Amino acid sequence: MADPNQQALEEARQYGETLTARELLRTVERYHRPEGPGIDRETLDAYDRAVAADDILPFAEGEFRSTVDDGLSTGEGWHDAEAYYALDDDRVSLFPRRWHERLGDSGDVREYVAVIEDDTASEATEPDAPKGGIGTGVPESLLLDAMIVIDGVEREEAKERLERDRRDGELVQDADQHPDARVYLTEEAEAMRDDWLDY
Repeated sequence: MADPNQQALEEARQYGETLTARELLRTVERYHRPEGPGIDRETLDAYDRAVAADDILPFAEGEFRSTVDDGLSTGEGWHDAEAYYALDDDRVSLFPRRWHERLGDSGDVREYVAVIEDDTASEATEPDAPKGGIGTGVPESLLLDAMIVIDGVEREEAKERLERDRRDGELVQDADQHPDARVYLTEEAEAMRDDWLDY
């Protein structure tokens, strides 16, 4: 029987009653990385019971598990920002199998941006995905969450890597204070600027 990681539960408690199933799964995945990408159903059930028994966390028994199951996509690539992903018959993740396979051994932020942008573009989404993708660039919050889950780094380390590549001219980012700031490959941002100058 899987035992919840107490540090993961403590981190989840910091959200208090505002904790969402997505935030919980992101936290759980980060603390169970040695077992492989995603978490297995036994672990999912163990956390479902643990959060339901916790006075601070806002989940009834079965709620965490059913939220994940109800939003589960079985495709290999991106579906949408609210989906959860089946990695195989027994494991689920906040991110699709394709991202784990292509980024699992990479700490390169540029590669994360390229893979995520390619997979979230409208023409690359799964057949049953909502039309339109998420547009050009990668939302900073999505990029950081992917690095946390897939690479197993702390949020501050992920932000430091992003900032270093931005300073080195490898990446371009919208204004930091923008709530939906996007990150672009430098060559992509230059092409966008050239297109704008043509008008």
